[in-house]
Amino acid sequence: KKVTSETGKGNGAAKGSKPWMKKNNVTLNQTAEAPTAFSFLQHWSAYKKKKDIDQFGKVLESCDPQSFPKLFSSSIDADMVIAIVDAVDKYFIPSKQHQKALEILQAVTKVQRFDVMTMLMSQKDKSTISDVINRLRETIKSSNLFTADLLKTVL
Repeated sequence: KKVTSETGKGNGAAKGSKPWMKKNNVTLNQTAEAPTAFSFLQHWSAYKKKKDIDQFGKVLESCDPQSFPKLFSSSIDADMVIAIVDAVDKYFIPSKQHQKALEILQAVTKVQRFDVMTMLMSQKDKSTISDVINRLRETIKSSNLFTADLLKTVL
């Protein structure tokens, strides 16, 4: 039985579930469990092919940012960091999920290879990260969510 999703389109998903990834025309549903490192890398590979930032944002949304150091361990690279920052910019900020956006950015800085990776990033990538952080800072200026340490970490 097809069930109408939040977007109003029937997708065959179970009632109350949120479709978050399609593979071979089959919708995988978000579950209570966060993705494993293996499943996250599968979604990352799919994102790289399709560049669907909304789908990648939904995958990130299902993750607990505190699990990022374990989830990514040594598998994170500069392209993935830029994609995560892009998802923050184009998915989390527009949907006013500022707290989640901040948690994601802070969590990425705690991943094991982040410091070394940022030293090797191009100036363009560093500038992209800085621009997104500044945009997030502007959107939550009046709250106490933003920390200056976050900006220092990536520059």
